[in-house]
Amino acid sequence: MTPVISERFRIDGRVAVVTGAGRGIGAATAVALAQAGADVVISSRTREQLDEVAAGIEAAGRRALVVPSDLADPETAAELAELAAGELGRPGNEV
Repeated sequence: MTPVISERFRIDGRVAVVTGAGRGIGAATAVALAQAGADVVISSRTREQLDEVAAGIEAAGRRALVVPSDLADPETAAELAELAAGELGRPGNEV
C-alpha cells in the first residue's frame, strides 16, 4: 500500500491518539499517522473493528495500542490517556 501522507509530513517516533478509530475517517487517520511514522493508540467501542485498524498500523511498521472504550465517560477518557502514556509514551512526544 502506498503511503497517503507526503514525505513532508513526517512524525517519526511520535505517539498519536485517535478516538473513533474503528471505521471511516478515524480508521483512515490512524493508519495515515502510522504511515507518517507515529505509534498510534486507537479507541472506539468495537474491538473487532479496532483489531482490523491495528493490523493496518502494524503493516505500516508502527505499534498500535487497542483500547476499546466509550469515551462519553470522563473516567474512561482519563484511563485512555494513562494507558497511552504507560504503553507507548506521552502522546505528541517522541518515544
